[in-house]
Amino acid sequence: MAAYLGGALVVALVWLVPVQAEVGHQFVLPDLEGREVSLREELAQGPVVLDFWATWCKPCIKSLPVIAALAAEYRDRGVRLYTVNVDGPRNQAKIRPFLQRHQLQVPVLLDRTNEVMKQFQPAGPPATLVLTAQGGVVYRLQGHRPGDDKKLRDALDALIPAKP
Repeated sequence: MAAYLGGALVVALVWLVPVQAEVGHQFVLPDLEGREVSLREELAQGPVVLDFWATWCKPCIKSLPVIAALAAEYRDRGVRLYTVNVDGPRNQAKIRPFLQRHQLQVPVLLDRTNEVMKQFQPAGPPATLVLTAQGGVVYRLQGHRPGDDKKLRDALDALIPAKP
């Protein structure tokens, strides 16, 4: 990317830089059916995308359809994508109706105590992370803005081979 500023050519280089080098984040969370999902086991199979959200989060209503589309697009390329609901115990009954109302079909993990969210320290939902077994968190996106799906695709494409 190049731009002219005050008569000078300014060149900006953009690359994917690991946000966090350690792989210390590990967890086991239940999904909506009560099956336990282990981050360690999922990372052994390839990159993992975690998207933190809540039923009360207005930006999440806009970001979740984007995440659902990415999950479908990258499923056959070895990427595991999980949405991580951070609603407290009082709102747990609202999750399935929320998904139905917004016509969302995404894998949901339940972080009932917000312990997993605390491990990764996002400012709050929505927050999307890309993790690898080798590098820990290699990409972090906070909030939701138009064009974020392109940034997330670029991050994933840098990690995995292109579609055949």
